[in-house]
Amino acid sequence: MDTAIRPSLTIKRRFNVPAEKVFAAWTDPQKMMRWMGAQGVTHCEAENDLRVGGRYHIRMLMGDDEHNVGGVYREIVPNEKVVFTWAWRSTPERESLVTVTVRPDGAGCLMTLLHEQFFDEDARDRHNKGWTGTLLRLETFLHTDGLEKPHGKFVWNELNTRDVEGAKRFLTATLGWTFDASPMPTFTYWIIRKGDERIGGIFDMNSNELCKGAPEHWLTYIAVDDVDARLEAALQAGAKESRPPQDIPGVGRMAVLQQPGGAMVAWLTPKPM
Repeated sequence: MDTAIRPSLTIKRRFNVPAEKVFAAWTDPQKMMRWMGAQGVTHCEAENDLRVGGRYHIRMLMGDDEHNVGGVYREIVPNEKVVFTWAWRSTPERESLVTVTVRPDGAGCLMTLLHEQFFDEDARDRHNKGWTGTLLRLETFLHTDGLEKPHGKFVWNELNTRDVEGAKRFLTATLGWTFDASPMPTFTYWIIRKGDERIGGIFDMNSNELCKGAPEHWLTYIAVDDVDARLEAALQAGAKESRPPQDIPGVGRMAVLQQPGGAMVAWLTPKPM
C-alpha cells in the first residue's frame, strides 16, 4: 500500500459575482469551453454528464498542439461544491483529484480550488502555473459574460518596463500590490492585484523590438467595439499607428496608437468569452 503523501495545491480567488454563477462556469459545458484552458489556448471544447459517476472531457488547442483531459464526478453539491478526478489522455495513469468549492462572501463569493494527489512535485508545479492562467480567464469570463460591450471605457492600466523585478519590488513596497504570473509564448506577463482585484499589468519591453528606445511608461487601455475599424477611423482623424492590431491569447485584439496631440494609448476589443 502506498502511504506516501502526494503533492497538492490550493488556490483561492474572490469574484464579484454570485456563487451560482461560478458553479455554473465549472459545470455547464457551454460555459466551460469559453474560459477553460491556460494562457495560449485558442480553442476549447467541453462535454459532460453532470452526475455522481458521470464523466467529462475537455479538449484544448494551443497552436498545433492538442491537449485532452477528463475524469469522473465524485461529488456534486449544487452552487457549492464539485469534486472530480483529473487525468490527461497522454498520462491516464497519473490520475489526480480536483475539488472546487464556492461560498457567498458579501456581494460576491469566494472560490477555493484544491488539486491533490499529483504524481510528483513537478506535476504540481506545472498545474499550478496552468491553473493560474486558467483562473485569469475564468475571472474575465465571469465579469464580462452577458454584459454589454464596454465600448469607450477605460479597462486596463499597464506598466511597460525593462526592469520587471525592480518594478515589482517598488510597487509592493510603496502600494502593497501583489502579482500573478501569466505566461505568454515568449515572455511572462504579470497581473497586478490590489487584494483580490485585478487592477493592471506589467509588460516586459525586452520582449518586443517595437519598444526599442522607449522609456519606461504606463499605458492606458480603452475598450472599443472593433479595434481594426476604430483604428482606421483614428488614422483618418490624424492619429499615428504605434503598434498594429494583434491578437492576445485569452484577452482580445489590441493596437497602440499616438493621438494627434502626441499621447499614446492602447485600444482593446475584448475577446468574446
